[in-house]
Amino acid sequence: MPFNCPDIETFKVDLDRNVAVALSVKADSHGSIRVQSLLNITIYALATRFLEGSLKLIIYNCARMRGDNAQQLTALESELKKINNPEYSNIRAEVLRLLNFDIVLGYNAGRFTNKDITFLNEIVRNRHRNVHATHDPADWHSTNSKDILSDFNKEYPGLINILTYLDSLTYNQGTGAFQH
Repeated sequence: MPFNCPDIETFKVDLDRNVAVALSVKADSHGSIRVQSLLNITIYALATRFLEGSLKLIIYNCARMRGDNAQQLTALESELKKINNPEYSNIRAEVLRLLNFDIVLGYNAGRFTNKDITFLNEIVRNRHRNVHATHDPADWHSTNSKDILSDFNKEYPGLINILTYLDSLTYNQGTGAFQH
């Protein structure tokens, strides 16, 4: 199902192409096995970037739907730059803070599940594990305990379900509130 926001749909298509390219690398040499490991790391980083960028775009577009003026939008842009580590609890907190809308309503309405939340968080945490060095220098090399085929392809639909829900938000001028 395509996203309502054409920019998010474009970002998703690009991520999907990158996943397809990563999956096309065959483990038929030592070098290609190493490349697969690096591509696994890259896909998790790109997926988290897709999520974070899409979240910022959705919040910004919702503020425009709400009728925020140029000054408010400029202030919002500054606030959006502070958003990182888009685990579910952080997404919920930012949408509540910036739009005064609790996305738990989507969970309660069955638009996404606990499993979706878990999978979204797994993608973000795996990116975090891969891009930040641990306290143990032996772990500072590019290793990845996750695999695109067995893990990412299972986790990715959870991220998409939550993002699709956020993308469905509209602003009701009559009530002065967001709705899903």
